[in-house]
Amino acid sequence: MITRLILVCGLPGSGKSFFAKQLSKKIQSAYFNSDICRKELFPNHRTYSEKEKQSVYDALLSSTETNLIHHTSVILDATFYKNSLRIPFYNLASQLNCPCSIIYISAEEVLIKERTSQIRENSEADYSVYLKLKDVFEPIEKPHLTLQSTNNNIDTLLSTSLIFLNHEQK
Repeated sequence: MITRLILVCGLPGSGKSFFAKQLSKKIQSAYFNSDICRKELFPNHRTYSEKEKQSVYDALLSSTETNLIHHTSVILDATFYKNSLRIPFYNLASQLNCPCSIIYISAEEVLIKERTSQIRENSEADYSVYLKLKDVFEPIEKPHLTLQSTNNNIDTLLSTSLIFLNHEQK
């Protein structure tokens, strides 16, 4: 399979992490998650300041570059709520002549409220964080796939994304 970069983005509680982990297993790629990275960089106290967020995305960019250079496909799991956070990854893929695919995961707000009210493995974002980011999420300007997650459609999401990725590869 071709070496590629896949950005899996969306708001907290959308199901992007569950989806991205499953997709990474399916296509045997490296998997990087912004929440895990943040906890590794800031193990004792996380402020979610702009500076801290930028440090997380910078670390993700570095890990991505290392893997792509070594011909390992990468799935990045992060909100990517601003174009300025996406652009360095687009540029890296372009510099390395590597396809960059974008998959946006969404869900019904009632489901997001339910998901963000529960303790999740790595995310600390609750419903108030979802509402804040929803208001500032910048549209994705590049071609991308939008998937709507439910609590029982992971197989459909995966098969649809594989068709999308195979089509983009051509």
